Amino acid sequence: KPARPGRLVIAEDAFELADKAVADALLPVVETAASLIGDSGTERLSPTGLDDWRGQQQTLQGREGWETVRDWIDRVNPRFAFNVTERYVAASRIGDAEVAEAKAARAAIIERMDAVLEGGAAVCLPTTVAPAPAAGGRQSTLRVLQPRNSALTCIAGTIGAPQINLPLAEVEGLPVGLSLLGARGSDEMLIAFAREIAAAHES
Repeated sequence: KPARPGRLVIAEDAFELADKAVADALLPVVETAASLIGDSGTERLSPTGLDDWRGQQQTLQGREGWETVRDWIDRVNPRFAFNVTERYVAASRIGDAEVAEAKAARAAIIERMDAVLEGGAAVCLPTTVAPAPAAGGRQSTLRVLQPRNSALTCIAGTIGAPQINLPLAEVEGLPVGLSLLGARGSDEMLIAFAREIAAAHES
């Protein structure tokens, strides 16, 4: 028998962040995954909103990134693209109190997701909120998409858990993916289940 999660948790708040066309396109893939397990249900992952979860990661990543390159930037004075410069300037202003608050938030997120994933459950959520923008697109478009996508992509990194993308749907001819996120150490189970979903969805 193929390795499968004990339960499928459909992340309601994650699907609400995605464009409606993306959520609608992914629904048949979600239904395929749910039918294979037989035990599924919707749940809101964050009590306060996934944007809050994104915020703590941005703070911690920003501080770590700035501390890593600060001396090099000071010594070399490199030329960056505008958006890169903007991020480093913002990161240079992150204080110790903000870092402490973000670390406490991260601990709470880990505790919450450990409870969601207990018993071998897997969470499904959109991989991104919209199809990938065209290469060479306007920076203003990317600036809107980046924080929306980060609210989805920050979860696995924050809790140190595996996530796999299944690009099994399309919106206006462009691929969009459903992600499966599992507990720490469930990598092989997620890969096996992803293969099973893909085979069932395509048959």
